[in-house]
Amino acid sequence: MPLEIGTRLITEGGQAVRVQGIGRDVTERRQAETAVEDANRKLTDWVNELEERGRQASLHSEMSDLLQSCLTVEEAYTVIGAFMPKFFPSRSGALGVLSASRNHVAIVAQWGNSSPSDRAFPPDQCWALRRGRAHPGEAPGNGIVCGHLNASQSTDSLCVPMMAHGEPLGILHLAGDPFQVGEGSRMPEPLHVSRQQLAVTLAEHCSLALANLRLRETLRNQSILDPLTGLFNRRCMEETLELEFARATRGHRSIGIIMMDIDHFKRLNDSLGHEAGDEVLRALADLLRSRVREGDIACRYGGEEFVLILPEASLDLARARAEELREQVKRLLVPYRDQLDGPVSVSVGVAAFPGHGKTAPMVLRAVDAALYRAKAEGRDQVKVAE
Repeated sequence: MPLEIGTRLITEGGQAVRVQGIGRDVTERRQAETAVEDANRKLTDWVNELEERGRQASLHSEMSDLLQSCLTVEEAYTVIGAFMPKFFPSRSGALGVLSASRNHVAIVAQWGNSSPSDRAFPPDQCWALRRGRAHPGEAPGNGIVCGHLNASQSTDSLCVPMMAHGEPLGILHLAGDPFQVGEGSRMPEPLHVSRQQLAVTLAEHCSLALANLRLRETLRNQSILDPLTGLFNRRCMEETLELEFARATRGHRSIGIIMMDIDHFKRLNDSLGHEAGDEVLRALADLLRSRVREGDIACRYGGEEFVLILPEASLDLARARAEELREQVKRLLVPYRDQLDGPVSVSVGVAAFPGHGKTAPMVLRAVDAALYRAKAEGRDQVKVAE
């Protein structure tokens, strides 16, 4: 007797058809569930990616703001070293900067567990610097690895050259967690392409920030430093004096001032030439730089005159320092064209705040008058302002 289900009639041979239809329904249902799971997974990945991009953009903005507020490249190194682990939390790394002589790269910041084999290395050991573009490296034996990496550890890595205005500044290095060769450890996951691109973008941004800071420092140095001696120039000295006098007035402290002038400097220039005179000026500047205390300020006042500002120094201490320097100058040997210029001597004036004036111009006039007396009364001596 045939069996009727709904509008379908199942005969004796129709049982197989019925079972086949049920199986097809189950398969289609499973395929639909899988498709939904895949769609949900892709949606979750997409949402996670958007969230990660938002996090990166926020970090990038915060880092940029801090880099723009940095006053020195050293401060910028600290900022970069603090933010890179936030961009690459599962990666170690280092920031290497090319020296002014371009003969070595110095590690100025590092983070994570991995580190370069040396704190400094020749630039030709880095393939990224050689090629001028990012260089991914795998574990030793599986790729071309930079020579500055630690050979005792096996890990993937990425070196990104830091370039600004077509000139190399250094490298940004990233590495996975290291594992010891021979232990059979599983290779770490390679850096994803999108993360490599992020590293390149960050390296470009940091490079421009460092280049701008270097330019700013160069311009600042040109405005405050004497180009021949490297000491502070007269303009900087006058500005510094105003600040020091203001501090000393508030704190009821003294300031010692020493002014010195090279004896018979014109005669030296006339007999040996201006190049010899420049060597004497540089040698005296080096002596002053090496003998000043921390906090003291050495300046080239003009021509062959130099000024030392000694914050919190009494008149007696300033006079004693002046005598020491005068004696040290007499022992100064200045090589020039395989011969020695000399002997060199200086006449020195000494004054102090507040005893010789309540303002910087007043004390400068007093110390200048003392220097004039030292020269007028025979040179190579120290005179204290009256």
